[in-house]
Amino acid sequence: MKIVVAGAGAGKTTSMAKVVMDRLKEVVDGKMIYVVTYTNAARDRIRDLINKEYGSIPKNLHVETSHAFLLREVIFPFHHLVFVKHFKRVSHISLPDNPMYRAKKIRELENRNIIHVEKVTEIAKWVLSRKSNDNKLVRERRVKILSIISRYLDSVYVDEAQDMDDHFVDVINSLNNQGIITHLIGDPKQDLRGRNSFRQLVHAHGKDVEFLQMNYRCPTSHVTLSNIFVPKLEEQKPHRNANGELGYLFESDITPSELINKNDWNLVYILKKNERYLTHSEDRFISDRNLLYELEQIIGNSKVTDDMADRVLYVLTKKIFSFVSTKNNFEIFDIIENDLNFTLSRQDKGKLRGPLEEIRNSSARADGIIVRSIDSVKGLEGSKCLLILTTDLAAYLFGEKTEYTKTMNYLYVALTRAQQILVFLITKEVENKYTKSKTERMLENLLISKFTVNYKEGMELKRGLLC
Repeated sequence: MKIVVAGAGAGKTTSMAKVVMDRLKEVVDGKMIYVVTYTNAARDRIRDLINKEYGSIPKNLHVETSHAFLLREVIFPFHHLVFVKHFKRVSHISLPDNPMYRAKKIRELENRNIIHVEKVTEIAKWVLSRKSNDNKLVRERRVKILSIISRYLDSVYVDEAQDMDDHFVDVINSLNNQGIITHLIGDPKQDLRGRNSFRQLVHAHGKDVEFLQMNYRCPTSHVTLSNIFVPKLEEQKPHRNANGELGYLFESDITPSELINKNDWNLVYILKKNERYLTHSEDRFISDRNLLYELEQIIGNSKVTDDMADRVLYVLTKKIFSFVSTKNNFEIFDIIENDLNFTLSRQDKGKLRGPLEEIRNSSARADGIIVRSIDSVKGLEGSKCLLILTTDLAAYLFGEKTEYTKTMNYLYVALTRAQQILVFLITKEVENKYTKSKTERMLENLLISKFTVNYKEGMELKRGLLC
């Protein structure tokens, strides 16, 4: 197993694409090569790089997300040969927080031969590695399946390996033990789920791990700052000598909406949404998807024929979205019953209430400023970035907390997006907690300069002054 640790801006995706293309030239038996990513954006970047080299994606090369790989090559073709259940679809709906209702929803999906996306890595592990109640027959079937896979799968390359969970690590170990080439590249400092699975692999393989230290994205000042918050072995070196700019503003001194909307920021991001700064465009996508799932299930139980189900779902969903802000739940239920000529059960109504309220709440918060979450900007970069600093990250930035946690990882990701200018917008909560004078001292100690705003000049960033 080959393991490479590469920090932000180290060219992980480009490096991975090169290694894969080198392997393509060596494979002469027609076996498949899989490149596994954790985001659609990374998948598309690798595909683009390979397209430029070959003119098209070679037939024996597949570049897919981790879930697509596990579903296509492990769960859909093999799960029913080991455990009887034949999964045919995957669901992305959000699950209830309550463990009992969560388990019930997963069982409900499985009874319809649908696997929930959150269960994909665990169930793939059951197929290829182990399950707590294994018996001799299951173990024998598993050996045969791994033997079959090894006949056509040459290698698996995992990009952004820090996003792996323990289940996926078991899958990779099983493939590696079968003689299938496994190559992992990632950055433990960008593990935003706090899984620590990749870091444990790095520790386990010790001296065999390769560290890529170069940062091709960020200027010297930004790399120097981010190195304060990373383990010694994972510190980076800037590829270019340009110094860049680090600055800060207090929310109490400016009008945030004007600062954000009248400046040409490439990225504006925050750790968590609050009542002033919203990431609800992302939340709305989840609630819409949950409503679609529940309506799809209700339509399936009604007298609507299969050939009309998709059209009915589209029309009904469109109608509900147009009324959801002006009508209450009972009026929405009446619309559904009338359109489907179907009586909703109490259970149906209970399942609909959650998504309907989520959509209403999302719309009600629309008077805040729309920004992005740090989760959503991981893997992205921009010349000019604005980080909205809340108390969670400030505790780590100011050295109040020093342990390596997922919040520290969020700070590292936030500090390493900008190619030239990174501005910290100090929220009122941070100012109230530390006082303005103490906050200024701590920021200046980190070589972050104070910017000022001159609204008359159009709010352009020049020489350390936000004008």
